[in-house]
Amino acid sequence: MADVSSDDPVGAQLREVESWFIKRGVPHFVETENEGILDAPTRALPILVPAYLLLGLNALDLQGLTLAENLATAAVVIVLLIATWAIRNRVRGLPTFARPTDIDRPELALFVVGPAVPVLMFGQLTDAVRTMLQATLLLAIIYGWSSYGLGPLTRWAARRTGDQFAALISLVGRALPLLLLFNTFLFINAEVWEVAGNLTGIAFVIIVGTFFLLGAIFALSRVPGFIRSVSEFDSMAAIEADLVGTPAADLPLPGEGEATVSRLRFRQKVNIALLVLFGQALQITLVVIALTAFFVGFGLLAISLATTSRWMGIDDVHVLWETSLTGRDLVLSEPLLRVSIFLGMFSGMYFTVLLTTDPTYRDEFSADVGPTIRQALAVRLAYRTVLCARGELDTPARRFPWQRRRSS
Repeated sequence: MADVSSDDPVGAQLREVESWFIKRGVPHFVETENEGILDAPTRALPILVPAYLLLGLNALDLQGLTLAENLATAAVVIVLLIATWAIRNRVRGLPTFARPTDIDRPELALFVVGPAVPVLMFGQLTDAVRTMLQATLLLAIIYGWSSYGLGPLTRWAARRTGDQFAALISLVGRALPLLLLFNTFLFINAEVWEVAGNLTGIAFVIIVGTFFLLGAIFALSRVPGFIRSVSEFDSMAAIEADLVGTPAADLPLPGEGEATVSRLRFRQKVNIALLVLFGQALQITLVVIALTAFFVGFGLLAISLATTSRWMGIDDVHVLWETSLTGRDLVLSEPLLRVSIFLGMFSGMYFTVLLTTDPTYRDEFSADVGPTIRQALAVRLAYRTVLCARGELDTPARRFPWQRRRSS
């Protein structure tokens, strides 16, 4: 991490730039050691603590254990958390119950092992192993979420969706009539209900996941070309303009004859790809939810339980909820939910293809997201220039295209 002592104002400014990267959803642009508040597990502390407590309370067995045993289980989970928190703070010279400045291996080990300790106390080895596996999986998800700055990306994507709302509505308006006509025909088709309505468990997840995967692959295929188109700077003056309003505005830039550009590492490329895709992903998700809700509502009003049973070729249909409206029974069945999700995800895949190929929307999206990416890359350039000058970074660099043309 950059030195942030009071007698090192440049180090403090670098720290501001690193925090700016995190808030902009590109934490992997931070080139120095990720410690303290820049560390992904440390930034995930507000999520890790509730998750740990929920995993620990999952060990409670209201049916098989007495009240005293359940209270003892909860106490062990909480005491382990408080003890680890306090001891680690004292070792680091911090107040006992201050917020930790760094989440390291002992804390992460506690997150995995701690919730399983009370289960082992009652001799339930299988449950303890399952609890540790659940904790490991949850920790991996939380780490990925925090490491790639998905929280800031989600907030940024929500704001961008509002900014692009008019373009999105225009595109939906062009796509929706044909999409609804086609999918409504499928919705009242007995063969679709016989296939999708009978899909259960892992088979249903795989089929629905295939629609998501195909859409994601198509969207990802357009990302490299888009990034190349918005990441080319024409001059150093253009870079200086992109730095205005950022913590790197006062940082020095390389001279015209110096090598200035370094290739993005894989994780940095993933960060940029997420920045490009998150806005579109949120918009597609909204369309999928809206269409799925439409099919559920249409099915409640138009598809009776007898029709569902006849289309699926079964006598016993699992009903999730039912009511009546003006004498007509409205039934939310499990097959109705499956078919609606199936068609909603299929519509999402179709809309993804349309979203990435429509020239009008693509131009507006490029004009909206492009400056954000260019600004992040410009800040990275200034940030890396200072790190190299301080001897904290030694990475091969190359010249910009206009510099190579001048030198030749």
